[in-house]
Amino acid sequence: MTTHLVLLWIIALCMLPAHAGAQSDVAFPPDVYAARRQQLLDRIGRHPLILPGAEMTSRGVFDKQDPNFWYLTGVESPFAVMVVVPTNGGVREILFLPDSFQFAGAQNPHDDPRFRFAAWNRTIKRLVPGTETDTRLGIDESLPLRTLAQRVPELVGQSDTVFILRRGDGGYVPPGFPARVEQSRRFEDTLVELTGASHVGDATPHVERMRLTKDEHEIDALRRAAAISVIGLREAMRMIEPGVNDREVAGWMEYIWKREGSPQPSFGPIVSSGAGSVSLYSLKSENYNATDRVMNDGELVFIDYGAAEYRTYTSDICRTFPVNGRFTPLQRRYYEIVLEAQDSALAAIRPGVMMLDVIRAAAAVYQRHGLEQYEDIDRMGVDRVWGVMPSPTHFITQGKDLTNYSGVSGTGVRDLGHFIGLEVSESRDYSMPLEPGMVFTVEPKLYIPAENIAIMIEDMIVVTVTGHENLSADAPRTVDAIERVMGS
Repeated sequence: MTTHLVLLWIIALCMLPAHAGAQSDVAFPPDVYAARRQQLLDRIGRHPLILPGAEMTSRGVFDKQDPNFWYLTGVESPFAVMVVVPTNGGVREILFLPDSFQFAGAQNPHDDPRFRFAAWNRTIKRLVPGTETDTRLGIDESLPLRTLAQRVPELVGQSDTVFILRRGDGGYVPPGFPARVEQSRRFEDTLVELTGASHVGDATPHVERMRLTKDEHEIDALRRAAAISVIGLREAMRMIEPGVNDREVAGWMEYIWKREGSPQPSFGPIVSSGAGSVSLYSLKSENYNATDRVMNDGELVFIDYGAAEYRTYTSDICRTFPVNGRFTPLQRRYYEIVLEAQDSALAAIRPGVMMLDVIRAAAAVYQRHGLEQYEDIDRMGVDRVWGVMPSPTHFITQGKDLTNYSGVSGTGVRDLGHFIGLEVSESRDYSMPLEPGMVFTVEPKLYIPAENIAIMIEDMIVVTVTGHENLSADAPRTVDAIERVMGS
């Protein structure tokens, strides 16, 4: 490349305007994130904090930002790194960012660098180093990412302890193969070399604990995500009838959500009718076309279709409907038991209560109705044993504590739900009492393979000062309400 072309490249780069909405059109006000970073600093003992964001580039599209980094910064830009350093007078915050076109994909006909500045090749919304970014985010300084290694030792200073956000890729390594070295670990090792810090702490558990209690901005986003999902569910109820394909219902719901302002679902489709509804989620996800079955008269349809996301916050709602609009006596009987289990759990939710007690309240309903005998695998046999969740045998009769449930490995007893927020399943840490602002799902289930019956009723619940609020209460729950809407 000639010197003349290099000069043209630099001049053009400097002349490019910053994007007006560069931070993000779905972020909260900057002071929300600044307060979270300050809280995190207090939790870790006011040590220097280094927060790496996600690479975000895959298959030519952008993925969502790392949830912990997003929670602390509200920054969507890829490859961003924030350094937070406590000072005598407060805190100094520096964000390292790629240049305008660094890591950006391009389709250039040849190597002429001027094509990088063509109107059709510019990034849509990206923060770039400069005073406009500093003002937008309310931080001290933004610098080019290429200077990170040079500046980190100076910023961290003489501190012996540095905290970072650790991320694991969760990749499986077969027995006999060497362990994978994750990118976050390589980042950490280099950080130790650059700073000379004798200890690198992990701030991730602190951030994830902070995320369990939602502020008003988060609850508003979750409430809207739930409301959009409910609209989709009600529309689906009106189109369900014998002869309709599960896939049609999934597609119609997603259209409704996008029409209402949600850019994407929170997770993949689970619309399952008849015998297919008894297969569990992780098993269904093995098939590319898992949502593909024609509904038949007299069957139930189970809808837990990755409900709508709003402002990066997720939702998770499930309902079970009769395909022909009317429950059979047997379906009605078991549906109302599951509904009673959910109502019993909801009645127990208030500040200071342990989640284990909420789970036991639901499980006790199953036990009172005599369902415990049907989950005895020795008595029922592998092909006929029921799925009862939460399990009364585990939580009531045996009096044991929670197990470490893993949907990936298929181990542990499924309990009653999960915390929800930036991720659909944020945590199952039930070690602390419930407190106002916690948001989680309550989703008792019942699987009866011999009858092709799968029933789940799932709602999003926020703990309030006086009790709880059901964010998805507008989705019909009772047998009469469901039959009335489907009959309309």
